[in-house]
Amino acid sequence: MLYIKEIEKITFQDVIEFCNQQYRENINLDYKQELNSGVAKTIAAMANTWGGLIIIGVEEKDSKPKLPVRGIEYKEHLREQVNNIILGNIMPPIFPEIQVCTSQDDKRAFIVIRVPQSNLTPHAIKNNTKVYIRTDTSNEPEELASVDRILWLIDRRKKSEMLKNDFYERAEARFNTLCKREGVIIERTDAIFGICPLYPFEALIDYKKLHQDIPNKIRTGGWGYTFPLYLMRQSEFLPTQYGAYGFFVNDRSKYVLYEEINHYGLFYHREDLAHASKNNEGKIVYNSLLWEILTRTDMFLETVLKLYNELGYWGLLDLRISFNKLHDVAFKDLPAPRGYIKFDDIESYPIDQHLEFKKIISYKELKNDRITLLIDLVKEISWGIGFSHIKPGTIRRLLEENGRI
Repeated sequence: MLYIKEIEKITFQDVIEFCNQQYRENINLDYKQELNSGVAKTIAAMANTWGGLIIIGVEEKDSKPKLPVRGIEYKEHLREQVNNIILGNIMPPIFPEIQVCTSQDDKRAFIVIRVPQSNLTPHAIKNNTKVYIRTDTSNEPEELASVDRILWLIDRRKKSEMLKNDFYERAEARFNTLCKREGVIIERTDAIFGICPLYPFEALIDYKKLHQDIPNKIRTGGWGYTFPLYLMRQSEFLPTQYGAYGFFVNDRSKYVLYEEINHYGLFYHREDLAHASKNNEGKIVYNSLLWEILTRTDMFLETVLKLYNELGYWGLLDLRISFNKLHDVAFKDLPAPRGYIKFDDIESYPIDQHLEFKKIISYKELKNDRITLLIDLVKEISWGIGFSHIKPGTIRRLLEENGRI
């Protein structure tokens, strides 16, 4: 599928096969027969709305590709030509993914442009005087001075933000309901890992597939366990409105785990990371908590990468990691990589009772730079907990030793 395949791996034949499926132009898809400055309007409109895919070299009829598709005459510097059109016509500029797909004889080509949903809207064209949005079959121009459409766009984004926040609130409410039924509560180190499309606006999948199909397809192994963690304990997720969830409580230790997926692309993981003992002063010490944060973050990122690959989503993502109830908790340092001398076991008592880390990332960043993203997140979390000495190289070596790179 052209929407999620690595842009550098899309071929001339891939485009032909995509067009042979007769996908109709829609809010996320546009065909163009030739490359000219008019593509700027479509790029800006898609960025202003929900992102999309533009294929240049395809003549359309009744909004479908006219077969057989032939592409355009191949010339050098087609990619640079697209970038020049963007930089010369769109403000603020947009940086889409661009792939020039050449035929075997290098005489014909398709240009595939994958436009991300932007969080810097509105993007204007024509000397910064007109703003366009994307509709199902065409671009609808509005003068920049006419604020109704821009306000509508802003309002639509606000509604998406409200929808996303509602997802998190519902997940928390379900978690609290289940804890109440079981008579349990996370007393310390309540950890939440969450991710969702930045501006959710439509269902990405039939929610019935979230019951078992998707959880099994995104299953990830590493660090001696399986993620999602619930799959280690039960055969399948349980259905809830427009999604599925898993909830587990250990009768002896009262360890609590909750996970949820919905058809808009939310993945919500919550658990008690407590593996505690007391030090000589009687303080609670979490012997492996920083290690647990490293492993959970790693597995979480790999799992959600598989999730969005299955859902066909390639836009911007809102990533959230938070830790609650950190009162009177001492964290132990990460173990030293093999071959490195560790002179003591450093403990740190966070001054904050609540820590939250948020990042806006792209699917491309998650796919191509997951390890860099992981190292940055773990380093940022470590700093917030009180371990300023932890370096990226230490984290990378631990990942290498455990077969995660």
